[in-house]
Amino acid sequence: MKHYILLAFMFLIGTSAFAQKTPTPEFTGRPYALENSTLSELERVDAQHEQKHKMLGYAGVEIYYTAFTPSSTVQFSKSKLPKFVISVEKGVDPSDAFTLIKGKVKKGKRSFLISTMQGTFTKAKSTNDVQVTLTYKKIKDNLYEIILPDNVETGEYAFVPNGTDEMSAGNKMKITCFGIE
Repeated sequence: MKHYILLAFMFLIGTSAFAQKTPTPEFTGRPYALENSTLSELERVDAQHEQKHKMLGYAGVEIYYTAFTPSSTVQFSKSKLPKFVISVEKGVDPSDAFTLIKGKVKKGKRSFLISTMQGTFTKAKSTNDVQVTLTYKKIKDNLYEIILPDNVETGEYAFVPNGTDEMSAGNKMKITCFGIE
């Protein structure tokens, strides 16, 4: 019994020490990289909202955010990924803040698919092949670790804000990007 009490005590000390050593991000709703108790910003870019119509829209429409450089200025080794953290307002679920999307690089730019419609009646089509499923771990009040899946691939990624009112062709918005080598 004493052994279990000691283990529980050590776990609480370790958890509170990690929470106390984790700095608080300057901005809420924006992901940061956390390495050696130091926060660093990820690349922030103005991304252009674009629509790709197939056969004048009769065969469907793909909606993207496009960054006009071929790779992020922030690159991580797949074997040494940092922790990612996000601070959110009280009462906000961190999974509601953004979606992590794997981009496609073509013609010197990165495109991040956010929505697909198929056919003339614009039925929604799944974008699960480019969206990364994330999990979250609470570090302290309003601060969460963003946990990438173990099988995350190399490539270019963007944290794209959810629920934006700027989703019309030609508009720009800030997205947070990084690459995995």
